[in-house]
Amino acid sequence: MTGGFGTRPEDLESAATRFDEAGRIAADAVAALRSTLAGLGDVAGDDEQGRTFAAQYDPKAAEGVDAIGQEAVGLGSLGGALRATVAEYRAGDAGALGSGG
Repeated sequence: MTGGFGTRPEDLESAATRFDEAGRIAADAVAALRSTLAGLGDVAGDDEQGRTFAAQYDPKAAEGVDAIGQEAVGLGSLGGALRATVAEYRAGDAGALGSGG
């Protein structure tokens, strides 16, 4: 095939496995972070200044941890998407070979 390109499904599968692992690592890191933060308790104090600080800090810290958790989910979903792409390539190749093309 002149001017075309080729896809190696095994390379995509290998990349999918790496995304799976990255997702697991990120999910484990988020779980450890949440556990550590929960173990710290109320670190801002119970005076007026501490409550004022906590009112600003706590929601932003939770938002950041949640965002990291979403990244972990996203990394894992990339592995599944690559596997779906591999299946499509293989189905297309099998169809092309079966039709004499």
